[in-house]
Amino acid sequence: MNTTKISNHQLFSLTASFTCGSSVLVISSTLSAIAKQDAWISSIVSMILGLPIILLYCYLGILFPNKSFIQIIISVFGKWAGSVISFFFIFFSFFCATSITSYVGIFMTTEYFIKTPVYAANILIVLILGMALIYGLESTARSSEIFFKVIWIIMLLMFVSNIPNFRIKHILPIMENGFSPIIKGAIFMSSYSAWPLIMLNMIYPTHVENPKKASKAIIKGYLIGHVVLIAVNLETLLVLGSKLSAISSYPTFYAAKEISLKFLSRTESLVISVWVVTLFIKAFGYFYSGLMGTSQLFGLKEYNKIIPPFLLLVLIYSNIVYPSAAYMAYWDKYVWVLYSGTTSVTLVIVLLIVYCFRRKKCALE
Repeated sequence: MNTTKISNHQLFSLTASFTCGSSVLVISSTLSAIAKQDAWISSIVSMILGLPIILLYCYLGILFPNKSFIQIIISVFGKWAGSVISFFFIFFSFFCATSITSYVGIFMTTEYFIKTPVYAANILIVLILGMALIYGLESTARSSEIFFKVIWIIMLLMFVSNIPNFRIKHILPIMENGFSPIIKGAIFMSSYSAWPLIMLNMIYPTHVENPKKASKAIIKGYLIGHVVLIAVNLETLLVLGSKLSAISSYPTFYAAKEISLKFLSRTESLVISVWVVTLFIKAFGYFYSGLMGTSQLFGLKEYNKIIPPFLLLVLIYSNIVYPSAAYMAYWDKYVWVLYSGTTSVTLVIVLLIVYCFRRKKCALE
């Protein structure tokens, strides 16, 4: 089985990039539709609501210092029940990797390569993802260290450059509709930024050089990544307003188009580069978790041999997972929160409750 080890700083950069992921470009639209001009407050509340969940994931790693999440599930629930639950978790991993591939393909063929078939863009994404998986966790973790520094610089540049286009009236009046829409928006955002971080428990703590300090790296990465999301949502609201943000498929992209500098043009391409990089790292995290989970579930020594067939499945399903834009919007707004919450939050809570009753037996395994 793979014995690769990464540093805590690499775990931090992976966590931060994973937290941003798809949220950088697309989450502002649905968030604005839910919380209106208070979407930026939802971003802050989401960071607070998500923190206990992240602490729960870290605690899980402390309880089982030598096991991945799949191994923990089988240990706590038993071989048969644990295998069934593990299968659904693995399916969730591959489904999310497929969704991300679909996201990027749809965007590229909608905004840039209009006459290009979606599958052509998806093939390119899958091939790059396959190369990263073959090179392994350590190579992607090292890359993420460099990428996230660049992400910080680009997003800071975008925010500062857009200040002349800010309109304070777009976020007023504050809490006009009460606190309920803010909480709903925060829960929705957490389903993208916080809950899926359970995938990192396939890496932490078994593939971390210093597991004792790894939880601090995860928490720090989550907070830093969420600060980027707060800045992105605030910038989008101040530039476009809640109504325009809500009806736009990619509000951050259109907000970046409003930047007008003599020495810099086409700044929206920088936002796209940030989105693609963070999505790539997030897709890698999902796919790696699925492959490692499959290997551990079926007792395979290495996951490299099962990369091609799973990549092919992801490629085929990437153009089927979202039959239409309306279906994608409905899924993201209503179904995803329940699906992500069940597979991530509910599963972990139930697992810890069962562990309390089977603690002695689990300790012997």
